[in-house]
Amino acid sequence: MLGTFIAIWLIGASIVGAREEEQPKAVYISSEGIQFESYSPMWDTDRLRSLYELLIQCEHGEELQHLNKVLLYPEKSVGKSGSRVGLYDRESASISLYEVESLPVERTLIHEYGHHFTYYWLYRKDGVYPNQLTEHSEWAELREVDGYPVRWAGSKLPFIHKWDPDEIMAEDYVQLFGVGAKPIPDDPKDVVYLLRHENEYIPAVQTLPEVRRYWESAAGLAPRTPLKLPQIERWEPMDAPDGEGGLYRLVFTSAAADDAQTVQYGIRVAGFSEQGGMPVILTAGLAVQGSGSVETVLDLQALQQLNRFYAHIQIWALEPESHQLMYTPFYMNWYAYHPESGALSATGMPLEKQGLPRMLKSEGMDRWPMAVVIMNGKPAAAVRKYDENGIVYVPLKVFSDDAPPDSSLDRSLDGDGKPVHLRFHRRTVQLQLNAEEADVDGQTIKLRHPAKKMGKEPAVPVDDLPELFGVAVGWDEDGSGMYVQAE
Repeated sequence: MLGTFIAIWLIGASIVGAREEEQPKAVYISSEGIQFESYSPMWDTDRLRSLYELLIQCEHGEELQHLNKVLLYPEKSVGKSGSRVGLYDRESASISLYEVESLPVERTLIHEYGHHFTYYWLYRKDGVYPNQLTEHSEWAELREVDGYPVRWAGSKLPFIHKWDPDEIMAEDYVQLFGVGAKPIPDDPKDVVYLLRHENEYIPAVQTLPEVRRYWESAAGLAPRTPLKLPQIERWEPMDAPDGEGGLYRLVFTSAAADDAQTVQYGIRVAGFSEQGGMPVILTAGLAVQGSGSVETVLDLQALQQLNRFYAHIQIWALEPESHQLMYTPFYMNWYAYHPESGALSATGMPLEKQGLPRMLKSEGMDRWPMAVVIMNGKPAAAVRKYDENGIVYVPLKVFSDDAPPDSSLDRSLDGDGKPVHLRFHRRTVQLQLNAEEADVDGQTIKLRHPAKKMGKEPAVPVDDLPELFGVAVGWDEDGSGMYVQAE
């Protein structure tokens, strides 16, 4: 056994040595001094230059000056998560790209540069590297990943790529600062294929503007007003000209931050038959200027052939001028289709039907930590659900007309040492965190459990929602969908 190990090690060492002695096929050196080296005849100097030009379309700061090399290899490579197509080495400040003759490298380059960016600025800001982070770090709290099986420093859980803070950070960089490196689609519907985060179970980083501000402040990047998360307002069947049916009018809120912005919208509908099988995918797109409601028509005839099905509607928004992307998270906008009425009804994410509980449990997550709030039949928000000794809490922002539950907006409810004031559906509510009473329209009511600060936000027990806000609350079977009926 030992002899076999030594033999394998010697073979590996000889390969490394041979690579070190091999001269690159082409070299390009940027104005910053970044050396692009190709060990593949398919990548000549011009192609290396184009790779550099793509890289500088990403938002960057002084960390760009500290990137030393980008190395392109035709061979495969294996890391701790199995086969890999890229590697960032902090010690040498270099990026290695693999299988460059058979695989596209552009997306991988942006991801690996995300490692360089986040390693550099996290250490400059907090004196630690991503693999040293704990759940109590500033970034962890801003990223809102408590309750998820993230592999923090010292974790005993086995390594899984998408749950590593290092990898989450790099993917966040791609989503927040790497959009400019992607060509603008000619057809708006193709925005749905532009970029997607590796980990779709954690809160979408675009909906957390504090995370972008964290990196903007660290790297000295120009601040941007974030796009808004589109919210579906109405969906209703239409009469089709041919009488076949299947047309639906879809109305949703704009992602634009102001009326001058023109946003490209891509809509992706995935229909899943209750009998199983591959989903049926439909796409549509349009470009709209301004911040008013957006309306389009979806042709769902192909889905109706599934008879009973559930559908996921994702809305993607790209603002080309500011290079910002926003899209509906995976856990939002699920619908059940009723063939008897032809209606789509909003529902919580079908965890069991998607086979997620078993998969997530195997990765270290005992229960899904979020709840999709469906307010008066409409998908309103996806929020963190807190469970303390069997008492379930949800964020107060869900019940504030002044602070809509869209988490892409700044939270205005801090609740630190002062009363929290809310207006919700003609009710005025004032309460103090950790107090046993609250004021509703001038009347004092006794609470079953005090509101508390959970994570970074004030939260209220679900049991007190009827008295406080005059709502009826129900849950789906697996607790992922919270149905609220308000007055």
